[in-house]
Amino acid sequence: MKQSERRKQSTDKLIMACLELAAEKGVSALTFDNIGERAGYSRNLAFQKFGSKAGLLQAVINYLHDAMTEIREKRNLEKLNGLDALRLYCDVHVSSTERAPDMRAYFILMSEAVSEQSEMRALFVKSHERSAAEIQRLIQRGRADGSIRKDINVEMAALVIGTQLIGISSEALIDPDFNLKKARKELRFLISAAYGARQDDTKPARLQASAARS
Repeated sequence: MKQSERRKQSTDKLIMACLELAAEKGVSALTFDNIGERAGYSRNLAFQKFGSKAGLLQAVINYLHDAMTEIREKRNLEKLNGLDALRLYCDVHVSSTERAPDMRAYFILMSEAVSEQSEMRALFVKSHERSAAEIQRLIQRGRADGSIRKDINVEMAALVIGTQLIGISSEALIDPDFNLKKARKELRFLISAAYGARQDDTKPARLQASAARS
């Protein structure tokens, strides 16, 4: 194994150890000693890699964003029209909350940062801005290809969709009986109803005018 591959492997193991500990035991368990031990490395390596808890958290956030992007790419998000891509984006988020402890750990970490008024809140603000930018991109694509209404406020729509995803994930953490599958289905319906272009909206203007006169 090349040195670069070994570095990536050790980094990924340390990040996964952080996610596992957060999901199992909460934020209080996230010491460099515990993370290094869970990953099979020394505390010194964990500290050398990330330097601080903020550095570790930034690496965790980047890792999760990249993992979600990879899943969406495998499901051909870029080949879909804007509306279908937007719904797929949300599907992957909700499904990941349902299946993966990684996303559970993300929201546990976020909740802790908010509740303690930690300076690490800024990292989650940037994380959500990154998500919002991607949602805006998909909405703009939909406006261009005719699958999404052209009259919507792109920034506000992205903000609303993003907060819905955060709310669904947070509720799933709070309530073990929360039905994520039904929530995902309902969110798909809401996105289509609120932002999807009506069939008449996709017709050429001259055909719409003709229909109005008849």
